[in-house]
Amino acid sequence: MKRSDALRRKKEFRYTYRAGKSCGGKLLSLVFAKNRGSSVKIGFSVSKKIGNAVVRNRVKRRMREAVTPMIPAIKGGMNLIFIARDAIVEAPFLEIRESMLSQLRRAELLRAEEPV
Repeated sequence: MKRSDALRRKKEFRYTYRAGKSCGGKLLSLVFAKNRGSSVKIGFSVSKKIGNAVVRNRVKRRMREAVTPMIPAIKGGMNLIFIARDAIVEAPFLEIRESMLSQLRRAELLRAEEPV
């Protein structure tokens, strides 16, 4: 994932949480909202309830790696925040990727013409 694709500022996270819609799953939740630009901005949130810093950073790395190949297929002009749940720590990588894909499909954020 490129640095330009990332939600960085607290203001962007706050706006997405406040103005966005959400859908949840067993491993993670997705909060999404339109942004002013035409690019997709993605952020990750992992609570301290998940584990210590090592575990949280590992979860974020795995989530980032799982969503990177999907970025071209996501509709433009959106802010996305993936929120990790407890079950994600023991989940295999492919299950994390499938969960992200299913959340994006449920939210209707994937372009129809591009397969993932």
